[in-house]
Amino acid sequence: MGVRKSVVKIHDPQDEMRVYKIRGVDKTIIARKGGPTSEEVKSGENYSGLRKNQKEFAAASNLASTLRHSLPKKMAKICEPYVSGKLTAEFRNLAQMSQGDVGKRPIMISANGKSLEGFDFNPNCPLKEVFPQNIMVMNGSTYGQLIVHVPSFTPSEDLEGPEGATHYQIISHLVLLSDYTYQSKSKEYNPSEPEFHARHITNENPIHPLINYPEESNTMQLSIYDGEPIPEHTGLFFILGIKFYQYKQQKYTDLAENSAMQIIKVY
Repeated sequence: MGVRKSVVKIHDPQDEMRVYKIRGVDKTIIARKGGPTSEEVKSGENYSGLRKNQKEFAAASNLASTLRHSLPKKMAKICEPYVSGKLTAEFRNLAQMSQGDVGKRPIMISANGKSLEGFDFNPNCPLKEVFPQNIMVMNGSTYGQLIVHVPSFTPSEDLEGPEGATHYQIISHLVLLSDYTYQSKSKEYNPSEPEFHARHITNENPIHPLINYPEESNTMQLSIYDGEPIPEHTGLFFILGIKFYQYKQQKYTDLAENSAMQIIKVY
């Protein structure tokens, strides 16, 4: 007697998807089959609004990426997994503050960058809860220089470290971002000041124990000024991180997920 064979068809969700690119947008677009074709999205009149929004989104994403990639490894570890999307949304808001047609509105870091002050890279550990001290940040004598003053504090009392933390470290970071404007010739967004865009510098304080003894106040200067005046169509982002460590068996364990980092000032 013959054996009856049956064929089981396995459904692959990827069979329903297609991938394509839009000029001026770095990210790959993924859409379901059966919807608009890639050509319709790229040039169809009905999708003009989508293309314009995608261009602004791509510019905001590039700015967020530039800021994140400027961070040293120690600070990058503090970022939560979804920080890229949240930063992109913040920069996209700057485009919405500008006048003009959607898809061509400038992202004015120089005029509206202050709206990013207070942004926490790890919302599970807001800096104000971890280190509620009044950190003073002032402009130096030249644009591109900042003076940072950390008042005296007692680590064991004034730092809200995670369980098991034995040490801490203060890291300061300064990065310059240019305004982003739409270029009609290339039909893409580019930094207004590409030669200055993404300049950065970092200062790492030594790792100190969480002791019940006051630390002396500390004043430092951060500068990306190299003798050439920095153009006005830029913004200085000062970022402060408080990292915690556990010292055990002569080894420091990085407690990055329980550390804090915030955009303190934008000039």
